[in-house]
This record gives sequence, C-alpha cells and structure tokens, in this order.
Amino acid sequence: MKKTYTLIIAILFSIATIAQTPKADRLFEHWDFFNAAKLYETEATKHPSPDVYFKLGECYRLMNWYKEAKKAYDKVNETGVYSNPEFYLNYGQILKNNGNYDEAKVAFDTYSRLKPSDPRGKFFSESIDIVTEDHHWDEPVSITNVAKLNSKNADLSPVLYKDGVVFSTNRNTPGHNKIYGWTGANFLDLYYAKKDTNNINFEEMAPLDGKNINQKYHDALASFSKNQDTIYLTRVEKYLKGEDKELLEIERNKIFMSTMKDGKWTKEIPFFLNSDLYSVANPLLSADGKRLYFVSDMLGGYGKTDIYYCPREGNKWGNPINMGSNINTFNTEKYPNMDADGNFYFASDGYQGFGGLDICVALNKNDTLQKAIPMKYPFNSFTNDFGIIFLEDGKSGYFTSNRYEGGKGDDDIYYFDLKRDPVSKDLIVPIYTIGYRPKSIEPEVKFWINSPANIMAGRRVSETFPLRNYVFFDLGSTEIPDRYVLLKKDQVKDFKEDNLKQYELMVRAERAKQQLVVYYNILNILCDRMAKHPETTVKLDGSSELGPEDGKAMAESVKKYMVGVFGIDAKRIGIEGSFKPKIPSEKPGGILELTFLREGDRRVSIESSSPALLVEFESGPDTPFKPIEISTVQEAPVDSYVTFNVEGGDKAFVSWTMEIRDDAGGVQYFGPYSREKVSIPGKNILGSRPQGDYKVTMVGQTRNGTTVRREETIHMTLWTQSLLVDGLRFSVIFEFDDSRSINIYKKFLTDYVTPRIPEGAKVIIHGHTDIIGEEGHNQKLSQARANDVTKILQDALVRAGKNDVDIEVTAFGEDENVSPFENKFPEERFYNRTVIIDVIPR
Repeated sequence: MKKTYTLIIAILFSIATIAQTPKADRLFEHWDFFNAAKLYETEATKHPSPDVYFKLGECYRLMNWYKEAKKAYDKVNETGVYSNPEFYLNYGQILKNNGNYDEAKVAFDTYSRLKPSDPRGKFFSESIDIVTEDHHWDEPVSITNVAKLNSKNADLSPVLYKDGVVFSTNRNTPGHNKIYGWTGANFLDLYYAKKDTNNINFEEMAPLDGKNINQKYHDALASFSKNQDTIYLTRVEKYLKGEDKELLEIERNKIFMSTMKDGKWTKEIPFFLNSDLYSVANPLLSADGKRLYFVSDMLGGYGKTDIYYCPREGNKWGNPINMGSNINTFNTEKYPNMDADGNFYFASDGYQGFGGLDICVALNKNDTLQKAIPMKYPFNSFTNDFGIIFLEDGKSGYFTSNRYEGGKGDDDIYYFDLKRDPVSKDLIVPIYTIGYRPKSIEPEVKFWINSPANIMAGRRVSETFPLRNYVFFDLGSTEIPDRYVLLKKDQVKDFKEDNLKQYELMVRAERAKQQLVVYYNILNILCDRMAKHPETTVKLDGSSELGPEDGKAMAESVKKYMVGVFGIDAKRIGIEGSFKPKIPSEKPGGILELTFLREGDRRVSIESSSPALLVEFESGPDTPFKPIEISTVQEAPVDSYVTFNVEGGDKAFVSWTMEIRDDAGGVQYFGPYSREKVSIPGKNILGSRPQGDYKVTMVGQTRNGTTVRREETIHMTLWTQSLLVDGLRFSVIFEFDDSRSINIYKKFLTDYVTPRIPEGAKVIIHGHTDIIGEEGHNQKLSQARANDVTKILQDALVRAGKNDVDIEVTAFGEDENVSPFENKFPEERFYNRTVIIDVIPR
C-alpha cells in the first residue's frame, strides 16, 4: 500500500452513522482512520452493505491507500446508484489515483449529473482530457529513487542543510514509538543525512541533533535560514484535555523557531499565529529572510488550506497575507518553495492535473507571480507529488512522491537532473508544465496504398452462420422486443428452418441484413428443432440487473411464446432467474460504458444438453446452437478493399485524414483516423465509375499542431464478372473483451471448417470488435482474435496436408465502416465480436 504522510490540517466533514458501526464511526469522527478501518473491515465481512464499504473506502482514501480505497468503492459502485452523490466525486479521485482515467471520467460525470450545481464534477472530468492529451508531449525526463534516503516507511520533503539534507520520516526512531491514529504508523521526525559521492548517495543518517527538535509527536517540514543558524519547523503537540478537547476535537499544526547557539539548537519559540482553532504548517523562509511562507486553514481563505506569507517588519513578522487566486484554489495547497529566479512552487489538488497532489509552479515575471500551472510527467503522476527543491544549477533537485512506479516505501524522495537526460539543452524545470510543447520537428512517417488491380463488385457466398443462444431484452421491460420475429399460431405450420428466407419481410427494413434476419428468428428456429426432436429439452436462464425475479419474468415471456404459439410441452422448458449471466459482459469494479454492458447482460440464455439442437462435435449446457446454412451476397468482399497505410502515424499524429481526388476533379474525404492502417471497400471509392485514376493526399495533424502531407496515386477498375456461388464463409464468436477462441470452436475449425477449404484456396481472416472500449485496445483485441483463429486453422491445414492454402489476416478493430453489423443493439455488438473466415476457391 502507498500513502502520503499528511499532517492534520482541518478537513471537517462527516459520514452517516449506521447502527452496526458506532465505535468505528466515533473513531472516524476523531480522525482515527486506521483503527476505524479495521472495524469497518470486520463489519464488511459479516454484514456487507454499500454504506459500510463507503465508510471503509473513506478511511482508505484519507489514509491515501489508493488500491484498498478503490476495492471498497468498487463494492459500492457494483450495487447501483449510491445515495450520497459525494461518493462519485471521491470515487473519481481514487480511480484517478489508480491511473484508471476513463473510469474516473465516468464517475466525475455521474457526480455532475447528480449535483449539476457543483462545478467540481465537470472541473475534474475535464482534467482527464487535459492530462491525457498532455502526455503526447512528454520529454524523456528521468527520475531516480534516492534509495539511500528512503525506507519502507514515509520519507519526504528534503531541504538542503550543511553538506547533506534534512528530511521528514516516520521510520521507527528509538524512544519515539507512539502511533499516529490517522495512518497507523509512527509520528514524523526530522533526520539528517550527509551526502556521499553524488546527489543520490548518502551516509551517516540519524535524527537531527538536539532534544529541542524531535519531541513526542510530529516534528517535520523544516526550513532553514540562508546561513543555517535558524530553523522553522512544523510540530503537533498533545495537551488538550477535558472540555477543550471535546470542543476543539484535535490538536492543530503549529510552527516553531529555534536558533543555533554554541552548536546547539535553543529552546523553540512559537510562531505568533499558532492557534488551537486552526493550523499553521509547512514553513518556508525566503532566501533573503524577508518573508515567511506557510500553510493554514484559518478562516477567510479560498479553500481547504491556503498558502500565506508574513513580511518581515523589523524584528517581528507582520500580519499574514494570502497568496491569492494565482496560487490558492477551492481545494488544498501546501509544500511551498521557490527557485533562484523567484518562481514559486507548491503542491495542490485544486488544479486540473494528473491526480492527487500535483507539483505546480507560478512563474515570476517582473516580480509578479503568474497563474500557477501543474508540472508535467514525471514530476507529476496520478498519485501525490510534492515538496520540490533545487540544487544550485537549477536543473537538478529532489521531490517527493508516493507513486507505485519505482517506489520503495510509502512516500519516497526522488532525484531529477535535466542535464543528464536526452532533452533540449534549453529545457528548464519551470517551463516543463502542462501545455508545454517541444520545438516542431516533422515526424518520419511513410504512406503507401495496397489496391487490388480489379475491384470486385460482389460475390455469392454460402455462409455457415452461428446462432447466439441469447434473447436480449430492453432495459426496463420483460417482454420480448419487437425486433425479434414472433409468429402467430397460423404461421407456424409454414415455418421451416431450411426455408427461412421467405420470412425476411417480417423484420423492419432498417434491420434487413440477412444474417440478423436469421438471428431474429432464433426462437422460431429453436421451436422448429424441438418440434422435430421431441426428446429435446431446454433451460431458460433470465439474467437481470434488477434481480432473479425480473430475470425469471423475462424467461417466462420466452416460455409463454414457445408453449402458446408452437405448442412445445411446458415440461420440456425449465426457467431460472439470476443477477448475471454465466458469462457476463460487466466485470466487477468496472464502470466504463455501463449502459452498453448491462444491455448485453439483460438477456435470456437458452441452454440445452440435447445434441439435436447444438453445434457438432460438442455437448453440454454451455454449447452454442447448431449454425444455419444460408446463401448471401457480399456486396464488397474483403479482398476488394483498398488499404491505406500510414507507418508511424499512430505515434506521430493526433489524427489523419485523406483527400481522394479523381481524374474528373471530384474529391472524396475520409477520416479522421488514429490507427496506422485503414481499409475501405474499393467500390465505395469508385462509385458508379467503371474505372479511374486517383490522387490520394494523406493529411496528418501532429501532436504539436503542425500539418504533414503525403501523396500517392492509384488506378482502380471495377470487375463486372457475373456473380458465382464460389465462396464460403464461417464465423467465430467471442465474448466481451476476450481474445481467446472459445474452446468449442477449436473442434469446429479443425473438424468442420478445414475439410471444406479446397487445396490452393485463398483464405481471408478478418477480426472485428464492438465499439465498447478504447479504439486502440479494440484494434489489438481484433488482431489477437484473428491470430488465435489463424493459428488453429494453420495447424489443422498442415495436418490435413493442405500446404498450398494462402492465408491473409486483417484486424479491423471497431471500424464501423467495415464491421459486420451496426452497434445499436446488444445482439449486433455481440455478433461484431467476431473473426470471419472467407474461403475463396481458385
């Protein structure tokens, strides 16, 4: 687990009390999150509920245990819409802290819908787009974990002192064994480490000298005067008792000052703003000693904590001055620092940054600080990053982070040095912020076109079409949707599976694709088969997000149709209800595109162990139905596609488009695209023209805003040969986000498909996905699916002695221009999760 060590600065809030957890609730309200979490964990095991998991997640969130918080919040999210909208704001932050940016955006958008008057949801949702886009311009800046300083505990906020550094740590210090209830770890102490051979090697690490420095509780976040004879530090003491403790609830952060005299630190002097009503912490003494910066939650600020400064007035400090809206936000600002040029650095979770606390900088222009901007990766990550300081060269220094990548303990100290990195010599830290753009260099991309010499207008195909044994129901309804073909009793006698095409007109025109007409007759096909084979039985398993009873009602609708219209004996039909189908699309903890996934899980699954109903070579209740043979016409066969290749385009371009100009002056526009390869049916380009010469201009938009153009020419001819029944088509269906061929299809491919492939044939294998998920992921997923099927077929062909079969493999991802079906309904999306095998005899 990773956690950032946060000194208590008031975050006054409450959570609802429930009867089962009064002790845990009291601990929570008194900031003892570590022990409260233990009790909530026990309660969650015995009596799990959304409220208990929400409280547990809140404890973990406040302790900065991001992974544990996500697991608890996931449990809340799985139960449906939670009653407290604040959950979605906190859930979004935790998802962001775990690097789950897409899911975080969904959570923030949900919060905005539930609380439209609160701008924070939109603010943080927009931050996802900002940082995702900004990663495109990352420079190769490297950081190094300073392992000599770091332990398995929290080590943070180094400052330069003598010939080494002073830093804060909660490692086990002899004589300092008290436990901090917020985190369950020790309190913080100040340590000194002497630098050894270089900036990442240290020796002689020990508590900072002097009994006046490290006391019983927190002593941390030091700042020294230029000549290092004065120290300011943050301290928490425990002395509140009785009514004061009951009223004030908790001891506040306070600042103390000590001076060096005769080699020893003198008794500390309290800062004049110390109070039991608010905290003052994180002192920073300016290099000239004229200002003392600090963090406070005193009344009158912009947010939870603000950064202030007091000007030096003779021998005392003047009244506090808020740093203003160029620094402070509605949220938390802390860990101030300045570089030699007067640029002001601090950490904040109130800017549109990467997640948690982000290191921000306000540039100093003519002694005026500009609006602060978060720094870029790797100074900032999706966890907490803070406490940046600089060495004399201004290009190297240290900062603290609790990131998982490269971490050793909780908070770790990291070293950076721009001089050693392969970056521009002009790059300096204060300009490396969100919005930074490197100097424009045209990327190296190659553009070429693969086009068949003759563009085939169409091909007649004998297709073995798989039948998905699911009936999908609309959200909120237990009636069979009207897009399914439902017969009347007097039509049953005329229905024959072998003569299915005569019933195409029963489906509305917009769904006239022949293959879906077949699928929408799934119940009629099932009943026809059961009538022919009276020994067969089925089980209808209705799955509903509303629960088993709703699922049963869906299953009853199907049973009612089978019994009432086709006269199937009711005893041959069993029904069940469940929350989820056996192979669900919605996964635990997922929140991405939930509507699509839940539509896919709201279905009646038809199960049977009767061989007469099922695909050959397999048996069992999970086996798909026997496919159906149909004859169809491919209007644009895959081998008639023109493929446009932009090698390196996925990395070089935000997007690219094409202008295709014919020899008569007509122009067609295609795109935008983000992948390297795009295939377009040649007939779509030719239109009604029998042939033509075309100039193709690829226009790419680079990540720094420049435009790159490449040109190629092609000649295309439409092949008008009469259509022949010369093709075969087979399909393999995959489950959601699965790249492995379903086990039962291995036998189908080896024992059914392979024998039907003639010697010398051409086999075109093309993988597809639905539109759920990120485009790049779906492209890789379709490739993996196609490769999986190809490997099985290749092995089977070799064993069959068919060594002269030419196989082409193409992955189309979610490209809707070439997807087998649309993506409006769940059944269309299920059929789009496929690999199609086209066999073309020669």
